[in-house]
Parts: sequence; C-alpha cells; structure tokens
Amino acid sequence: MTTSGTSRACLGMLLAGVLAISACSDDGGSGAASSTAGSTASSGGAGSAGGSPTDGIPPPYLPVPEGIVLTDQGSELGLGEPAVVAWRPRQGQVGVLKLTVRTLEHADIKALKDWQLDAAGRASSLYYVTVSVKNVGEGNLGGRRIPLYLLAGRNTLVESNAFRSRFVPCPSPALPKSFRPGAQTKACLVYLVPRHGLLHAASFRPTEDFNPITWVGKVTEWKPPKPKKKDKQG
Repeated sequence: MTTSGTSRACLGMLLAGVLAISACSDDGGSGAASSTAGSTASSGGAGSAGGSPTDGIPPPYLPVPEGIVLTDQGSELGLGEPAVVAWRPRQGQVGVLKLTVRTLEHADIKALKDWQLDAAGRASSLYYVTVSVKNVGEGNLGGRRIPLYLLAGRNTLVESNAFRSRFVPCPSPALPKSFRPGAQTKACLVYLVPRHGLLHAASFRPTEDFNPITWVGKVTEWKPPKPKKKDKQG
C-alpha cells in the first residue's frame, strides 16, 4: 500500500484525535463514549419515551415506530445475535437499527505502518469488529457513524476510528451516504485501545445513563485473506 506524504499527515491527525476523545474512563462517573454520545445524554436516557406499561412490557426508552420492540437495556448477547437499538444521532431525530456484531479480531498495530500515528497510537492495541446493520426506523441515517463502541477494561469505552483514505484490511466506514428505512449493510470497524488495552466486549451505550447492550465472544487473531489463485491458461 502506498500513501502520499499529505495523506499520511492528515490521517495521522485524524487517528490521534479520535484516540484522544474516545478513551473516556469512568473515574468521574461519566462513561460517555464520545463527544457525540455525551452531547445527547440529556435527551436519550431510559424512559425518555414516557408513558407507563399497560401490558407488562415497559415503554421503549425512545419513541420508535409502532411494532418495533427494542432490545432490553443491559442485555448481553453472543456474536451473531441481533439487537434492535435506538439513539439520537442529532436533536429531533431518532435512529433505530437492527445491529449484529459478527466477529471480534485482534490485529498487529504494524498493520497501520503506512499511517502516521503519535506515541499513544503506536502504544495501542488494534481491533477489527465486523457488523451487519439494518435501518428499521423511519429516518434516513446516511453518513452517520455506527453507534458501537468497545469496552476495554471495566471503565473505558473506545469509539471506532475513521479514515480519510481507504484502509484495505478494515475500511471502518460510516453508514452509506443514503441509508433509508429498510436499507442494510455490512461493515468492518477499526478501534485503537489505549495502552495496549484488551477488548472485553462490544457495547451500545449512547448516553451516560443507558444500561449498555453488549456483545461478548471469542476474540480471534486477524489473518489477511489468501490471494485468489489465477486461472491457468492453456
């Protein structure tokens, strides 16, 4: 893989910046995963949809379309098990996704040798997480980052990293530019866990007071795909 000097510098700043804001400890009772999640804390907490259960089923924590049943807060799922989750990507919008974590993989930080990292980045653990996502709500969620974090240790949430140039092993994209109701996609997300930290779970926790939904399972070592054999001719 070849990368120009300009691209290296830009991507290096991007990775370092995301790393700095995405590793938030719970020392102060916070637990917010990122500046985006923190900014919605006042509007997306449990019970914000209001109402009271009339049939033994508690009301959803956010207003969702009729017929949508959100996965219970605090649920622990295995790899391949779907959850239906809701969050506020911005004020006045509620996004609803069917989110499935497929694999958890550890990779050598040397995979980022062509990208410029600061000292903290070089001292991080690199993980790839593959997910499948379907928009089961009513709004267009195009261009939004998939709201999935890594739980590292007991009190640290790490946000996925974005790339300005294509990273072939795991592109780590946002949702497609247009992601309307019924749309679905698969993605591989990149996470840098500070101080050689270990992955404990993948976590959906959009606000501080949200009891997270987590996915746990075996973390495997990433292996590059084998090159395709060329067809023999003659």
